[in-house]
Amino acid sequence: MQGDSNIAYKKRKIQFAVYFRVIRIFVAVLCIFFPASLLIDGNTDGKIVDLDLTAEDYVSGEVPSGWSLKKVPGYTTSKVSVEWVKDKNGTVGVRLFSDGALTFLKRKVNIDISRYPIVTWRWKVENILYGNDERMKIGDDHPIRIFFVFDPDIKRQSIWFRFKRLLYLDMIHGHPVGGRFTEYLWSNSLKPGTILPDPSKPRQKLIVIEGGKENLNRWLSYERNLYDDFKRLYGEEPRRLIFIGIINDTDQTNQKAISYIGNLMFHSE
Repeated sequence: MQGDSNIAYKKRKIQFAVYFRVIRIFVAVLCIFFPASLLIDGNTDGKIVDLDLTAEDYVSGEVPSGWSLKKVPGYTTSKVSVEWVKDKNGTVGVRLFSDGALTFLKRKVNIDISRYPIVTWRWKVENILYGNDERMKIGDDHPIRIFFVFDPDIKRQSIWFRFKRLLYLDMIHGHPVGGRFTEYLWSNSLKPGTILPDPSKPRQKLIVIEGGKENLNRWLSYERNLYDDFKRLYGEEPRRLIFIGIINDTDQTNQKAISYIGNLMFHSE
């Protein structure tokens, strides 16, 4: 009797594993063909989309709520870290640190930037990186950058590419891949206003917002019209915003960088 019970238990366990895998595949397919429908907005009051990076969201030493740190194999807490802190002046912000690594804070969203075109934030950088050419893949490191990923148009994607998305691409990147993105960065040497292609993805465009060391160790606030920037870069209407990444990376240069971010939110005009 005991043996029959064990066999029945093992069968149920196998059946549950099969059902769970089928459900995962079904969800993955939905994410490819209807990606925006499965995502959530930040907190919104109708005029502002708040992404939980204000002083009211502060929890000392914690990763901000609603966000997660992308796990990269081999990167320990001595190499990457993200946490809420207060600086010596009592100003609250999220501190990002990397030591020859990629620190990647990420969040899925679902924002119509034709309705919320204005993005605002504040950041502070303690140091820039030296000796790298940011226009080259081997020098593509920055003390801080924010990138915005837009919903891909599956009509422009081949069946084979969509199949690869289903198998591994979306899982690796953490969002539906193949769409446009716009990136704002603090450059080590390039001047603000510079537009350049991403060294790893030449079809994607980056905008330098701040450059050099003149404004190091100062909180700086910004306001950009992401909708207008996108149209200026690509000459087309943006699709829905589905993913935001905040990055502090030194994996190419093997240097250290410390930066801070706060008050990231979207506004209606």
